[in-house]
Amino acid sequence: MDMNEEQIAEFLHCQMEMWSFSRLLQENYRGSEPLQVCLTRKLWEYERVCESDSDSIARKVRNWLKDVNRPGSREELFRICFALELDEERADAVLCSTAESGIHYRNPKELVYAFCLRKGYDYPRTQELLHRLGQEESTQKDQDRRKALRRTSGLEPKQCTTISVRDEFRSVTSEEELALFLESHGNSMGVHHNTAHSKFLLMLNHLADGGAEADYSGVPAERRYRIGEVTEEYLRMGVPYDRKNRNYTRLQKEIKRYWPSPKSIQEMVSRKIDVNRKTLLLLYLATEGMDMDVPEESYTEEHCRRINLMLSQCGMALLDPHNPFDFLILQSLRLEREEESMSWRMERFLWKVFRNEKAAYITAAEKGGGQYG
Repeated sequence: MDMNEEQIAEFLHCQMEMWSFSRLLQENYRGSEPLQVCLTRKLWEYERVCESDSDSIARKVRNWLKDVNRPGSREELFRICFALELDEERADAVLCSTAESGIHYRNPKELVYAFCLRKGYDYPRTQELLHRLGQEESTQKDQDRRKALRRTSGLEPKQCTTISVRDEFRSVTSEEELALFLESHGNSMGVHHNTAHSKFLLMLNHLADGGAEADYSGVPAERRYRIGEVTEEYLRMGVPYDRKNRNYTRLQKEIKRYWPSPKSIQEMVSRKIDVNRKTLLLLYLATEGMDMDVPEESYTEEHCRRINLMLSQCGMALLDPHNPFDFLILQSLRLEREEESMSWRMERFLWKVFRNEKAAYITAAEKGGGQYG
């Protein structure tokens, strides 16, 4: 069903059954003990590992299950997965839905976590195995990997993707095989997602070169936009910058989460941080799927298919209509007039959601046929 901006905003604010972290845990938990009791008890048992006191753990768990906030790191999410005795598949689903991407099988530490989840190990035993394999948490190791990335202009080995490593890893059944697998694939390991970074750079450079307008007469061929200009022009879409979320609704917080800024885009380019899912989706809208011809009669369905293919290749969650941001993405694909563009529709929806008078609210005519310049 097609909806206008007012209807979209009304639906999101009042009618949508939103995704929630608490519901995600409840749907994946299989234990007989009450979820809150189990999670609090198990995380308390990990105290000597994560150095948390029992009161703060109980408070954190209550907040998570009331959807006041979410775990702040992937490590915390992994601890939750071990505490609830999730298997590899369900843990991957929790990470995918909460942390922008599932288990990263080229990351040695997460590969060990995947093995231990598959085998039903608890968190302390997993930490012991990490130590024996030399893959325990190390700030210095992480810094060394990042320095190596910068020395190679941000390029990790391309011949081995995360998906191929994951597929080979399925045959690993013992700790001995795991050790051999890590040794034989050492050159393929990395902390970032290569496929996501490649797609990110491809779309970002397309916009930096002028996007679709670079093909039009009158646009200087030598004009190339800086990263800050690209971000402001194509990706911000009037979403507020301020980090203080106290005055925002749960819906607005959910949409603002991980929204790209010039700084974060620059850090993704240099691989200081990984490319996130929200940025990839916004780039897809801004580039109109790299301006590929799509039959009008199957426009929405074909772009949904291509977006989900991109997300799957990057190890990220597919489009979910119960996720407010994804819902806006899906609605942005439903173009109503020839002069509209995906990003133009998205910006209009966001303006209604945030009721931000400072946000750009520009007509198709002012956009020059719906395209950014």
